Amino acid sequence: MSHSNAATRQQAIDHNLECIELGQAIGSTALTIWVGDGSNFPGQTNFTRQFERYLDSAKAVYAGLPEDWRLFTEHKMYEPAFYSTVVQDWGTNYMIAKELGDRAYCLVDLGHHAPIVNIEMIVARLIQFGKLGGFHFNDSKYGDDDLDTGSIDPYRLFLVFNELVDAENVSGFDPMHMLDQSHNVTDPIESLMVSAMEVQRAYAQALLVDRMALEGFQDTNDALMATSTLKEASRTDVEPILAMARFEKNGAIDPVSAYRASGYRETVSLNRPAVSGAGGGII
Repeated sequence: MSHSNAATRQQAIDHNLECIELGQAIGSTALTIWVGDGSNFPGQTNFTRQFERYLDSAKAVYAGLPEDWRLFTEHKMYEPAFYSTVVQDWGTNYMIAKELGDRAYCLVDLGHHAPIVNIEMIVARLIQFGKLGGFHFNDSKYGDDDLDTGSIDPYRLFLVFNELVDAENVSGFDPMHMLDQSHNVTDPIESLMVSAMEVQRAYAQALLVDRMALEGFQDTNDALMATSTLKEASRTDVEPILAMARFEKNGAIDPVSAYRASGYRETVSLNRPAVSGAGGGII
């Protein structure tokens, strides 16, 4: 998308336009663009010209969007480029969304930030200015670890949903919720089940926050009671509610146990060829 060679940029544009065509065939209404473009050495690229080329490419893709589609752009601090990344943070991502148009939004991947970054505040800022498009939920210890959602910092996941619940009455607010994880030591189906349940858990707990009390403590600068209000909700065991909801929808109360008892993995493993572990990718 930002390559110095015009033909290479056009190849990337054409690829995204082809993805839009495929998306229309399966009923999709959004396209996400993430690029690993950047540099590994000082002076390797001109920051300004590289970003201008990216914007030109993104505008070409945006022009090919169907009228009822949205475009999500995704920022990432580093990797695979380590000295600089074209779309490195939420501020640059916000500028892209503003530059492209009303149907362009920012996508927040929880693992695409430095460990010390306050992701829930980024979520609040993007909501406030109408540019939060959605999430790639996962978890991390250092960077883009792509671990199962809630496996490292479930309280942060809760705090993100606290901001989402706080914005539920914002007009036109309709973020997409996606899982973006790389499972190397677990059954990926089981990890997706667990992650989906962790997202539901964080949402249910965020719904329990006493927002009137919280606002009162914030207005009177009572930091202790404000944070205690959040902690009270985050510590509430909502598993019985979630289990009942699954049961009422004819789902398994304990999805992982039911999946293992079904023998599905053993059955499909007999019908699918072994895949070499030599390949890999960064997303």
